[in-house]
Amino acid sequence: MDVHSIRVGVLGEGDVPATVGLVPGSGDTELEFAPAALLETGTAYAVIVSGALRSTTGDVLGGATHFLFRTLGGPGGGVVLPPASALRATSQTLRQGRRLHSATLLTDGRVLLCGGYVAGTSITDKAETFAAGPESFTLLTARMAAPRANHAAVRLADGRVLLCGGFREVSSGTVNSTETAELFDPASNTFTATSPMLAQRVDHAATLLPDGRVLVTGGSALFGSSLVDHASVELFDPASQTWSAAPHAMVHSHATHAALDLGDGRVLVVGGSDTDLRPELYAIATGVFTAFAAAPSELGRYGAAVARYVDGDVTVVGGESAGQVLHFDLASSTLLNTASPTTVPRAYATVSPIGPGRMLVAGGLDFSDGSFVLASCDLISQGGATGSTTYATAVRFPTGMAMHTATVLPDGRILFAGGLNPVGGQPELDGGYLFTP
Repeated sequence: MDVHSIRVGVLGEGDVPATVGLVPGSGDTELEFAPAALLETGTAYAVIVSGALRSTTGDVLGGATHFLFRTLGGPGGGVVLPPASALRATSQTLRQGRRLHSATLLTDGRVLLCGGYVAGTSITDKAETFAAGPESFTLLTARMAAPRANHAAVRLADGRVLLCGGFREVSSGTVNSTETAELFDPASNTFTATSPMLAQRVDHAATLLPDGRVLVTGGSALFGSSLVDHASVELFDPASQTWSAAPHAMVHSHATHAALDLGDGRVLVVGGSDTDLRPELYAIATGVFTAFAAAPSELGRYGAAVARYVDGDVTVVGGESAGQVLHFDLASSTLLNTASPTTVPRAYATVSPIGPGRMLVAGGLDFSDGSFVLASCDLISQGGATGSTTYATAVRFPTGMAMHTATVLPDGRILFAGGLNPVGGQPELDGGYLFTP
């Protein structure tokens, strides 16, 4: 590969010495620029991509061929990127390949993985646990009360896990939404059906409230061949194992959205709509949802991921076609467009904190490139006027990862599990990976 196909340099000072090559495992679709030394901190760089680049079929390069960026920090500062060696496969693989499943950290340190699609429309009722010490996956003897995928899972205050809603396969090749719910008891490793939700829901969000109840927002229900999104909200009381309608609905319907407890008496609801892009804040004390202004240039996003920084601010990433990264400022209750997008658009990716002010964005689907399944990872570093800056990293999965789960373990490592088979084959991925910050 010609080193001049991608050039990076400081204006008036020449190019940065580097090697340029195809990324292994990318199917000859991604180029990597590897500088011979770390870039200078607090410095503006220009990137020029050769317009002579052609695809294997002769197509010309689309989009911008040059742009600018500035490294953070000053002398002795800067952003330290995680090395490729920070990610490795677990000693064992999952006992069941699965996607659009749930992964829940238990109080004893194990991770509970439930349900999901295993092949085509086939949805499993098998569950397994991951133990970090031996890096082992153990298939549970007890089956779930019902097979489910695209469901919600949340650990309750007493350590049990609530699983609710999702898709179920009613006949070979046919799925339908469900209102069923169940509880997992980690002491006995068993599942027990509990009272059903008031509405069928898939791609909804479940949030544990400070008083122990669970807030379930939005989602969709399948009517015929159409998914109809909900604005309705309901609450689960673990003490009585009953559901009740929340006193107020959301301002607008949301599905495949994200909901996150901000820790200050409010819950942030963002994404999952292209007709009303405004996010909402739920006041726990009053039960009222209030919409507020969308971030500048915001697009409809589906399958977004969110995570909270130590100081309470939130990053919102993925689910739309431009890779825009949003930053929720807790103090002003505003969403900012960071103007520092992910290296490629990512939907059904994951975002996880890997230290104060640092987030790792992993995998996802690039809807702008034929739903290409991504193996790459980005780092989001908190700070600056627009909230954060995004960086490419050398961290890569050996295969594309999307619709997987990411669970932060008690020791700070991240467990990545399962996901969509990137070549469209069956069964779904059974890979497990550990990232060490």
